[in-house]
Parts: sequence; structure tokens; C-alpha cells
Amino acid sequence: MIIKIKRKRLRLVSFVFVSLLITASLMLGISITTNSVIGANVTNQTVIARVNVSNTEPTLYKVEITSPTPPIDLTPGGATVVTCNGSVQDINNFDDITSVNATFYQSTVASDTADDNNTHYSNSSCLVGGQTCSVIEGTNNQNGSCICQFPVQYYANNGNWQCNMTVTDSGSLTSTQNSTFVTINEVLGIDVENLTLDYGDLSVTETSNPIRENVTNIGNVPINITLRGFGGDNESIGQNVTMICELGTNITFGYQRFDLQSSAAFADMINLTNQTRQIQDLTIPKRTTNSGYGNSSNSTFWRLQIPLGASGICNGTVIFGAIDALNN
Repeated sequence: MIIKIKRKRLRLVSFVFVSLLITASLMLGISITTNSVIGANVTNQTVIARVNVSNTEPTLYKVEITSPTPPIDLTPGGATVVTCNGSVQDINNFDDITSVNATFYQSTVASDTADDNNTHYSNSSCLVGGQTCSVIEGTNNQNGSCICQFPVQYYANNGNWQCNMTVTDSGSLTSTQNSTFVTINEVLGIDVENLTLDYGDLSVTETSNPIRENVTNIGNVPINITLRGFGGDNESIGQNVTMICELGTNITFGYQRFDLQSSAAFADMINLTNQTRQIQDLTIPKRTTNSGYGNSSNSTFWRLQIPLGASGICNGTVIFGAIDALNN
């Protein structure tokens, strides 16, 4: 059986069907999308990546020696406090810095070498006045300076030295920086055991027993020793005698002598004069050990003979001098 439907009626049915389909889709929350692209391929998708960086490493951007002003002159026989200053930035907050440590060392050794007062110093917890670092005003609490200090001994080697500093934040992130090299100068220093050579009570023509006078190198280079003397405590007055006496005649040069051996006979000892004289065969090395003076100390021995005519209390001055043994 052949059914004939008129074209006008077919169009009406199609329109009604599509209208019903759209109404139903809207009611059910179904969206219909038309696409003029042939086929169903999906070739890309866009995804947003996101992370919150909760901690950023500190940046130690400058390290320098600020005190003493280089070149550094050490204190003979003592310690000189050397200050190393580091400039730090931490964009999380400067309070995030938890620790600072540093080393101060000669260029002939490495930063991680064991401590040695001649070549290497370390400070594992740089606390000065109860704190290590201070914020720089006007930097939104992100920049500051940290300091480490080192008590450098007088016998530390002269030459080029450097500071290496490390800062650590609360996340155990670190930043390390070196200073430029600075120079520690040569330092000459001498110390004597007795400030008074006291020969005691002697009669004319009598010769004293030997008195030991230890001489110690309190610098950082080997030294030779020089000697000269005069009577009393005013060289312009006593330049021609070894002692000025309150009674009788003064004691002239030739009656006060020294030697490097305690057993030397008076006749074989060296005369003290008013001319600066280097003691032969006496070079005193610089100290090298962290405990004790070692061979940086040596002895001289002194004797006095009283001439006829001298009486009362007699006084004189002996001047010990130090000269650089390496450049002499």
C-alpha cells in the first residue's frame, strides 16, 4: 500500500517534533551543541597549573671584612677581633634566617680546613650581643646584615686572608659567599721576662751571678734581637755609662755584660754599649703552637761587676729591640 503525504503536512510534523525535543531538553537540563566541524575529534585541552611556594632560599649577596679596616694590623702578644659582615636577602621574611656560620682563613688553606691559630678560624654560631643579624630599615623586612667575629691571635700568618659565610633559613636552605681577600700585615713584637735586672747587693770588685732574661717573640715573623744601654733613665745624661750611681763614681761600659750561655765566664761575655748591636746567633721564630710558646722564647744571661769607687743605688737602662729576621 502506498501512502502519500503531502509535503506541507510533513514539514509541519517535523517542526512540531523539533519543538518538542527542544522543550524537553531545556526541562531536563540537556544542552545541544551544533558543530560545523566534520567528525568528533578533540585534539587539545587547556589545564591550569598552580603551586604555592611557601619558602624561598636566602641570598647572601655580599661578604666583607669590616673591622679592623684592612689591611689588618694584629696586636702584638694578644688577640685582634676580626669582624666579617654579610648582606642577606630573604623574600619570605628576614626573620626566616635561623643560623649563621663563617670561617676566616689564609689563602694557603681551604675553608673547611681544621682550625689552626696560624691559618684558620671558625665561628659556628655567630652571636654578637645576643643576636646574629639585624634588619635593614626600609627593605620591607627582607634585607639585613649578619656578622661573625674571630679572635685572631698575634702569631697568625701574615698574607692574604678571606672570610667565607653561610646563612641558613627555617627550611634548611642555605646561601654561601666569600669576601675578597684582605691582607694581614707583618707584626714585630718582643716581650721580656723581667722588667728589672736586679743584681742584688754587691761590693766593689764583686761580680754577680748570672741573671736570666727570657725574650719572647710576640709577633708573626721570626725576629733577631738588638741591644743597647745607658745609665739612669735619661739617655742624654747617661749615654756614656752603663749605670749612674747615687754616690761615688758611675759604672762605665764594660762592667755589665750578657751572653747566651748561663755558664759563660764574665771575661768571655759581651759588653753592653750605647750602640745598637744585634745579638749574633739568636733568631727567635714566631709562635706556631696553639698551646705554649714553644721555641718562640729564648734566654739571655746577664752579669754585673762593680768597679772601685761606685757606691749606693746604681741604675741603668737596657733596651731590647726586635728586627725582622727574614729581611735583615
